[in-house]
Amino acid sequence: MQGLVQAVTSPELTDTAVVFRIILATIFGGTLGFERMLKRRAAGFRTYMLVCMGATVVMMTGQYTMEQIAWTDPTRLGAQVISGIGFLGAGTIMVTGQHKVKGLTTAAGLWAAACMGIALGAGFYLGATFMWLMILMIMTVLDQVQRKFIARSKRIRLYCVFENLQSLVIFMDWMKEQKIPISDFETQEPTVGTGVGAFFTLKFNEKKAHSQVLELVRAREGLTYVEEL
Repeated sequence: MQGLVQAVTSPELTDTAVVFRIILATIFGGTLGFERMLKRRAAGFRTYMLVCMGATVVMMTGQYTMEQIAWTDPTRLGAQVISGIGFLGAGTIMVTGQHKVKGLTTAAGLWAAACMGIALGAGFYLGATFMWLMILMIMTVLDQVQRKFIARSKRIRLYCVFENLQSLVIFMDWMKEQKIPISDFETQEPTVGTGVGAFFTLKFNEKKAHSQVLELVRAREGLTYVEEL
């Protein structure tokens, strides 16, 4: 058992260390991707596995090359992974018709998974393991904290579609009657169907439950679509 531990933790690129690092990268990447898969994100279980495992093997390849050709830089390949993972992350980011950006967390998670894989490939197990735990916490625990905080914040941004311009004017008058402050307002043609699209940023003096605000807004006549951004 002691010999196995020494082989795994040895800075030398032994066969045991290679297999252990690849397995660990697959497990770490898979657990991160599983969380994304449960939320039905573009990059899920297998994508995170492949990214983390690939980064690990690239880093070990750099070390292997250095051991075979002494003058090479073992970190050069790893640096290319950090910059090159951007194209994969960009594929998970999309902007909806309501100018809502989605996929940033997934893209950042892929980049972080690649960095974690590089750390594993270099044998930096402590840093990689702690990073893995922190990423899991950010994606799960802090995600719930963020949702609860936003759900009761003083500011709420809405995208609404009205039947016509007159319905929009009536809605604006109603907002003034209800003393609902509008800090920002912009109109736009809806991407689907007909009508008038509008962005509203509402800013309250105290925290409001966004669900209650949405229910109040949805009850208005002439309003065909409402979404919180």
